[in-house]
Amino acid sequence: MYNIAVCDGNTADAVALSSMVRGLCAEMGASVSVETFRTARALYEAFKEKKYQLVFLETEIGGLNGIDLARKIHFQQEETDFIFVTAKEDYALAAYSVFPLGYILKHVTRKKLYEPLHRALRRHLRLPSIFLQTPIGNEISVRPDDILYIEVFQTDLTVYCRHTVHNCAGSLGGVLEKLPSGHFYRSHRNFIVNLQAVTEIGRYFFVTEGGEKVPIAKNRYTEARAIFEKYTGI
Repeated sequence: MYNIAVCDGNTADAVALSSMVRGLCAEMGASVSVETFRTARALYEAFKEKKYQLVFLETEIGGLNGIDLARKIHFQQEETDFIFVTAKEDYALAAYSVFPLGYILKHVTRKKLYEPLHRALRRHLRLPSIFLQTPIGNEISVRPDDILYIEVFQTDLTVYCRHTVHNCAGSLGGVLEKLPSGHFYRSHRNFIVNLQAVTEIGRYFFVTEGGEKVPIAKNRYTEARAIFEKYTGI
């Protein structure tokens, strides 16, 4: 089991973050256990009995330094990953002395959380892939998180990934059913976009990490903007 610990003296923040982590892990197809701790001492004591692969930490927990706590934990279990979630920018440089996978400022959004959480899971777990059919009938395996967007022309699918392009066959509707819900949006009858890969939204188009513009149908623009703003927490 992949064990995750969330340590934050603010109960509401800890509960909200734990819930978001569980939801994103479920969408990624990862089976995890998430436990919440309100004090640094409680978390440190828990490490004596159990292994946690990932810890979310505040930089200050009940007057104690979260970075010092991370150092102590790392000394016990050096394979543990850390992601700092804090309201303070001041500790960012010091935090990187324990090589965290992320330093997220509150308030936390799904988009802020997705990348470092996904990176942590990939280090320890084999995340699921989807299988697509090529034009000659073979099957290829594609990881959803690698996809930027997908375009269809008749039954020809072009799957644009971060490092390659796949030519496949099928329908956008069929592919969308295979993809993790909440991360992919059909912005146009001919296009699906990975919201995690979107850097901005323009008038009738999304812009992806690579600078490509993915069309948004005029009758979906209002919906697309609302979905993008909700996803990014704008």
